[in-house]
Amino acid sequence: TQYPCHTNQTLALLNEALTHFHDNKSIFVDLGIRANFNLPKLHFFRHYVHMIKLYGTTDNYNTEYTKRLHIDLAKDAYRATNHKDEYPQMTLWLERREKMLWHDNFVQWRLAGDPPPQDRLPPDMDYRRSIKMTKHPTIKHVPLDSVVRDYGATFFTEALARYVVHTNQPGLSLARLEQEASHVILPFQTVAAFHRIKFHAINAHGHRDSAITVDSVHCQPPQKDKRRQIVPARFDTVLVNEDGGGTTGVDGYRVAQVRIVFTLTSQATAALFHTPENLPTHFAYVEWFTPFGQPEANHGLYKISRLVRNGERLASIIDISDIRRSVHLIPKFSPVAPREWTSSTVLELCSTFFVNSFSDRHAYLTII
Repeated sequence: TQYPCHTNQTLALLNEALTHFHDNKSIFVDLGIRANFNLPKLHFFRHYVHMIKLYGTTDNYNTEYTKRLHIDLAKDAYRATNHKDEYPQMTLWLERREKMLWHDNFVQWRLAGDPPPQDRLPPDMDYRRSIKMTKHPTIKHVPLDSVVRDYGATFFTEALARYVVHTNQPGLSLARLEQEASHVILPFQTVAAFHRIKFHAINAHGHRDSAITVDSVHCQPPQKDKRRQIVPARFDTVLVNEDGGGTTGVDGYRVAQVRIVFTLTSQATAALFHTPENLPTHFAYVEWFTPFGQPEANHGLYKISRLVRNGERLASIIDISDIRRSVHLIPKFSPVAPREWTSSTVLELCSTFFVNSFSDRHAYLTII
């Protein structure tokens, strides 16, 4: 129902989903969870397809508009009166406010050089995104031992050494790559760390709205707030384009957890790489999950687990441009949920997860 565009096929799918729900909702009554389903909102669902065909998609109308206008046109107007014979005062106050708004728009238009009116771009189903990084790092100098200890990037130096060898000599076998990586010496002791990756949307016309952040990835160690209370670490999981991933579907993609996003100095890249001018500007150390298999039959979610070899998590250095978006993982619960599982510890304590493809529209269209 939240689609900004609809076709006969999507409306048929909506009807099918509603019918499936109504056919099975009696289980909640049978189990004693609810006494009935006499809810106005559930009744409204039956009219969605008809109303969409008459008035357009649901993002064109909802109760939030009238709820907000009640504040602007009623509450604020009433507060501006002396609370006696308020209606004439409210209408006069609103009329003056509208005149001031129109005059301000005219002044801004004149100051901008009388630009011609711009046509509003209609909503589309294009969900391309662009990455936006801050100009300056969150922390300029993070020691390598702090990268391992605070960020949990256990094999940071080894992964970076493998990345250097693979970039300089891309055709090596795995055994030869490991051998060459053991001889790489890093000419630095600190890296610049970034604690957030932002994504901006790009519509079908190629326009990017840099004022709106549609997605973000956090990777920050524990810290203290203004009250000296410990704020737990947060290392988000992402969808990585590992090998030729497309616009939709999971082929070529894999889930990973970002431990640290960093940059190298020009002196370091010149010393390590043969062609430093071709390198990305930002790198990420990630820990991998298992590849996508077949979605579960009942709920259609993909099940993944930590990728472990010899008791250690597999990790790599990647270009952040390979990160498609953040992903939400749902832990696979046993009959009894462990008490030590919290929002800040479950990624470390749980080993098996489901990839949530219902977290937003972009995820729903991407992870299929």
